[in-house]
Amino acid sequence: MIRGLAVRLVKHAARVLGTSPWSEAMKSELEHIDGDYEALCWAIGCVVASYVERSSVATLLHTPTARGLLAVAVLTQVLAFLFATALTLAVRLEHLRIAAFLGKFTPGDDYRRFIPLIDATPWWIHVLWITASALFLACAIALLLDRRAAFAAFAAAWPLGAIGNWISESTPVYRQTFSFPAPSFARDVAIPAAAAIVPAMIAVALWIHARRVSRANLRQ
Repeated sequence: MIRGLAVRLVKHAARVLGTSPWSEAMKSELEHIDGDYEALCWAIGCVVASYVERSSVATLLHTPTARGLLAVAVLTQVLAFLFATALTLAVRLEHLRIAAFLGKFTPGDDYRRFIPLIDATPWWIHVLWITASALFLACAIALLLDRRAAFAAFAAAWPLGAIGNWISESTPVYRQTFSFPAPSFARDVAIPAAAAIVPAMIAVALWIHARRVSRANLRQ
């Protein structure tokens, strides 16, 4: 059902774009996305992009202010993917005040419950997160400089970080760490939804920006 909804949304976005070559590109990309929820997020982003493309909203990305705000949104991804590594370093180096401060931003507000997960996470997963964060930073810089490469950097960064998250979340110690006696809408629904939708929205905006820069270069 989820995959079918994603297909219908992408077809709708293609109809909105009309004969644009990007409509075929969106359909082709959907076929290469394995996860149903990831496909749905992509499809939602395509719908938003199609309406933005057909409206005057796209001109907002021409302004330095809009690019600056989008760069700030990209930098939130840097913080998100570096968080686990920062907490791990604080615990391993015994900077417990920093660990306690970071722990306040975690479910349960106590860093000590994450120590088993910290011990079980291999160093190469942190390498994935750090590499993704560096690419996100490069994306933000390219965006501020009005470079087309911003989208390419983001498109390379997000899968790397997502792979690291997926491997970490598939371990038994992760599931044990994030098991809670009572459900929470914010923790179990709202935050995961935002974590999936926000990167998709950023990617859409960067895609529109890359197209605008390409058109400007062609005119020159």
